[in-house]
Amino acid sequence: MLKSRFLIYFYLLSVAFLASCKKDAEMSTNFNGKTILSIQSDTIFLEGDLRISLNGDSISKIFYLVRHAEKDTSIAGDPPLTQAGYDRAAKLADILRGTRVDAIYTTMTLRTMYTADSLADIKAMKLYPYDNKTLKDIISSIKDDEDINRVLIVGHQNTVPAITNTLSGEDIFTNIFDDEDYGNFIIVILNKSGQPTVYTLRY
Repeated sequence: MLKSRFLIYFYLLSVAFLASCKKDAEMSTNFNGKTILSIQSDTIFLEGDLRISLNGDSISKIFYLVRHAEKDTSIAGDPPLTQAGYDRAAKLADILRGTRVDAIYTTMTLRTMYTADSLADIKAMKLYPYDNKTLKDIISSIKDDEDINRVLIVGHQNTVPAITNTLSGEDIFTNIFDDEDYGNFIIVILNKSGQPTVYTLRY
């Protein structure tokens, strides 16, 4: 009986130790710049067999931030996406299809709406429009909305860096995205402790 209790105690200690080691290794890994493959429930899967675990109990909000996909520059005014852009929109939907998304926000442009359209179809969700001029008010309302825990915001080459900096409280980005750069996938996690965590990934 004593031996059995000792084995159980040893097992529990081993599990706790391994979990601690995994957490320490995860915290010391630089995930920035890695390619995101998918998000399944509370686990982010990255290239190179890397994973980021999301501790739901400590999280207040999660923001997924992307620029619109490749636009058709041959069309002036309000251009739609190119075929590469539609392919990227499908990839975005594949990344997020296996995890919770409570709201999708886009500007009132074809390129941002088409970028989010595939995900919206998969999840049977509507798109919420926002104006760049009232962006701070939108972010504030999302933070205050208890029904929204995880949100996708599709923006532009100048607004996604600005949103990231606003949410993180620091200058993660000092420049806007290059005109030909459509592959940024930013995750900003607002913890209940008030400390934000930012992952600047690629897709």
